[in-house]
Amino acid sequence: MKIYTHLNVDLDACASVWAAKDFVSGARDATVELRPANWNGAEMEEGDLALDIEAGGKGLKGEKGVSGIVYSCFATVVAKYASPEDQAALAELTIFVNLQDATGNAYNHLLDYRWIPDGIIYKYRQVRNELKEEVGSQANFAAGILSATGLNAVLRAFQATHPRNDALVVERMGEIFSGLLANGRARYRAEVEANQAKILPGGRVAIVTDSKEFGTNGVLFERGVRAVVYQDGPNIGLIRRGDETLRMDHPLIREIVIAAGELDEWFAHPAGFLFCRGSRKAPAEQQSRVDPRAIAAAADRALVSS
Repeated sequence: MKIYTHLNVDLDACASVWAAKDFVSGARDATVELRPANWNGAEMEEGDLALDIEAGGKGLKGEKGVSGIVYSCFATVVAKYASPEDQAALAELTIFVNLQDATGNAYNHLLDYRWIPDGIIYKYRQVRNELKEEVGSQANFAAGILSATGLNAVLRAFQATHPRNDALVVERMGEIFSGLLANGRARYRAEVEANQAKILPGGRVAIVTDSKEFGTNGVLFERGVRAVVYQDGPNIGLIRRGDETLRMDHPLIREIVIAAGELDEWFAHPAGFLFCRGSRKAPAEQQSRVDPRAIAAAADRALVSS
């Protein structure tokens, strides 16, 4: 048995693979293989799983909400294969992964109820108002989710998985701390890349070319940039800051893509935070005819008029 998911795995893909191995019968020892996000599933055999990837209609993706938001594949796997008791035990993690996958920034949305899609909470706490009443405040809600999914929760999870084996817990936590150190170093490199980005007058839009760091866009967003145009080899796209509401496939932006004759080749995320032709999940094979400067200028005009 094989489990397929997309290249450049995100939180949803990782959690979905873990859940499948834990809850799907016969999947415990399945091998995991990575494919481009636009892979057609041709290699799949009976019993194989494709998670967080369409795979030509054979894959398992998240449910679509009434507002167009696409929830996480992880939530689908848990709902389909986990027991009711395990679904309840994973409620906080499922909300977190749902928010991260549907909006691109779980932390910002946890701190502001106005940004949390009703369906994400409804599915796990019956109704939104009951959850508010239960936790007492927005801050307590965010604290509850983070306490169940943060570093202390990870330590407790290792202790539960490896009882009376402190040495192994220390080793596993050490791997996480090493990763955090690597992330810190990457953050420094991202700061350097952000300093080299071309920022349009007004500071609303930046262009990042051949970025090596995942965190560069985040640094620019923290500095007030509202949208980033990236060009990474043949990949090109536009992504917005977590609290920005302008759709990245705004008509002014789509005009540039249409003029280049590439509209059918571009992907617009249902939540509106990404519009691209090629990404690290689904790399483009040929160079786009769209000029990133034209996309950036169009995005800037759209932001000014919004």
